[in-house]
Amino acid sequence: MSGILTMRAIGIAKRIGAACLSAAALVPPPAAAEVEGACGKAVGTFLTTNELENNGRIGTSRSLLVLTNGGHALRFDSDETSAAMDTRPFGNSAGTWRCEGVDDDGTVRLTVTTLDFTYANAEGDTGQIARIDASGTYAPETETMSLEAALAFLPLNAEAQSADALSAATGNVLITLTGKRIDLPKAP
Repeated sequence: MSGILTMRAIGIAKRIGAACLSAAALVPPPAAAEVEGACGKAVGTFLTTNELENNGRIGTSRSLLVLTNGGHALRFDSDETSAAMDTRPFGNSAGTWRCEGVDDDGTVRLTVTTLDFTYANAEGDTGQIARIDASGTYAPETETMSLEAALAFLPLNAEAQSADALSAATGNVLITLTGKRIDLPKAP
């Protein structure tokens, strides 16, 4: 009798597995789908200079901005110990990017969104989610990235991943990011 139950259980598991595979085939690809064609020219790692004005305080930092061909964006900032961007230390950023199109001259138009976390500090500031929404261009001819961005801070319980998250934030800070692709040394 247990052999019959085992065979029935296996049959049911196979039907459930087949139904799951069929349902998975109907799911659209993720937002971070493979970047192809001329848009792929923006894939790479860039050393950027970031200039901002935060309530009369002008600051500059440097970042590594990484755009992958899977649509992921990573950002590592020199100001993580809190000098120019904000008075709180913050972590590395991660997010997504997409190509908005390619101009006739090959310039790639793109949008990048990254999130990171600020940490509590001695002044009593609590941790928050920092979101940067940036848009601009990458010019393959000069390997130059140019982005205009808005930085905002949201509570830790906010829906910071939502496309309209910055509309709920107050005190957005404008940042200009400009940079160039990191070059490899010549092959031996």
